[in-house]
Amino acid sequence: MNRWVLIISVAVTALFIYLTRGVLLPFLAGLAIAYFLDPVADLLEERKVPRGIAAALVITLFFLIIVGVILAFWPILQSQLAGVATTLPQTLANFRPWLNELLVNLTENYGVNLGSDVDSLLATFSDGLMTQAKAAFSGAVRGGLAFFSLLSLLLISPVVAFYLLRDWDLMVAKVDSWLPTQGGPVMREQLKKIDEVLAGFVRGQLLVSTSMGVMYGIGWSLAGLDFGLVLGLLAGVMSFVPFVGALFAAIVAVAMAFGQFGFDPVQIALVAAVFFVVQTVESAFLTPRLVGERVGLHPVWVLFAVFAGGEVMGFVGVLIAVPAAAAIAVLVRYWIDRYLEHYQVNADGTVAVTEPDETDETSVQKEE
Repeated sequence: MNRWVLIISVAVTALFIYLTRGVLLPFLAGLAIAYFLDPVADLLEERKVPRGIAAALVITLFFLIIVGVILAFWPILQSQLAGVATTLPQTLANFRPWLNELLVNLTENYGVNLGSDVDSLLATFSDGLMTQAKAAFSGAVRGGLAFFSLLSLLLISPVVAFYLLRDWDLMVAKVDSWLPTQGGPVMREQLKKIDEVLAGFVRGQLLVSTSMGVMYGIGWSLAGLDFGLVLGLLAGVMSFVPFVGALFAAIVAVAMAFGQFGFDPVQIALVAAVFFVVQTVESAFLTPRLVGERVGLHPVWVLFAVFAGGEVMGFVGVLIAVPAAAAIAVLVRYWIDRYLEHYQVNADGTVAVTEPDETDETSVQKEE
């Protein structure tokens, strides 16, 4: 009975999230902020600071830092974004000689006729790029900003975060009191593991992405690449998604380098070297130390979760993809461990089923 209640509760919760996805963004943002700032509030509370005051101080300081960073870097980012939009047509135009030569070689040497000229190919590429960009923007608007403007998001999220952070321990205690007596300890253990996996992955990956964005931005700027700061920031944000971030950084950096420097091998090599150095630092140092294998979230699983969440629920689905992936991964590992403990295949091919007796002091092996 309890199992069916749990299944129905999960199904109803998922349906509710799906139906209200258009207005969930500020509340999810507030929940995420409260979740990750709870340890800081706990430290202040241990030093005899009242919980309400601690929550107010932590939330205020957090948003002041966010606003300060935005105000400090916005003029530079704005100018570089405007520069990217202005120079993109010229960057694409710089590929014309190379594409012309490529088309001629394909036709003469391999008999491959693409049936189009360079201008048409570039126009098709540009139109497709703009279409995808508009579709992504429209999806983001429908998924999170259809009801709330950016201003209302910034106003609502701090309020939600404050109240959740203030009452976080009370909410956790209330949820704990709802757990049944039978099976409660197992559920608490699994919830604790989900919390550890989720916190370890997200906090670690945020540090990794930030570090990579800074290294990309500084490295490409020193290499002479125009708009290196913006490209580094975008590459850092994209690196939160495994594989996609690295692929995005490589393609964009090399394309911008070709567009700016032409076929200068030294400049192209410098830009590529920055990419390989950052990737080496990330794989050899940052991820093992900041995320670690103990988290247990495989990159392919995270990649699938992010794309599946975005496909089903848009931008809100992307936000809840990693928490859902963490919970599913922990529960699947638990069920597999229980299965392996219960069923053991012997060397002769028989299956030994282990069941606890009524006193739970011994185990009985039955051969099947």
